[in-house]
Amino acid sequence: MVVLPRRELNKAHIGGVLGLILAVTVLIGVVSNFSDSSDVLQIGLLALGLVAVAAIAITLMLFLSHRNTSKILLFHQEDATIVATNSLHEGFKLRFFRDVLNDNLVAFSDEEREQWSALSSQGFHPVFKIQNVRMPFLLLLCFMTFDEVFIWDRTNRWDYFDCRNTSEPTYSERGIGPFEDESILPETHRQPAT
Repeated sequence: MVVLPRRELNKAHIGGVLGLILAVTVLIGVVSNFSDSSDVLQIGLLALGLVAVAAIAITLMLFLSHRNTSKILLFHQEDATIVATNSLHEGFKLRFFRDVLNDNLVAFSDEEREQWSALSSQGFHPVFKIQNVRMPFLLLLCFMTFDEVFIWDRTNRWDYFDCRNTSEPTYSERGIGPFEDESILPETHRQPAT
């Protein structure tokens, strides 16, 4: 499996837009010149028109298969970090995490699974519980792999990092959380009412 870096994906989209413009231009030229051409030239124009239609179809499939923004949530607890993500369909990211952090992954208990199950109503799924991993290393893995990183820190505040364009965050902001209503979170992870 080949995983394109974000920059390469942006280049592919720019190439797709340029290809779409070129294919539409060729198709307009074929339609406008078809009736005035000889029989031999009409066969060539028909073949050129079919290639242009195929190029338009391929480009539209590229845009329709554009991936959603992948987000990851990190919740600090006293002895571990709970990881939840919205990109279960991108299993290669989770396999990468599992391979790198293999010795530090801990299974969820039944109570913890029940405690974090409400996240699924917002489109997030708890996937890992990680112990004994330094936060800078974990953040670096998240920045390299996911588009948006949300961290519930030890002071009961959200930290938000936007990594959509590069593997380093372009900006970060405190206080921005992924949920409109934090009542789905366990009691220990809700912001105190102000």
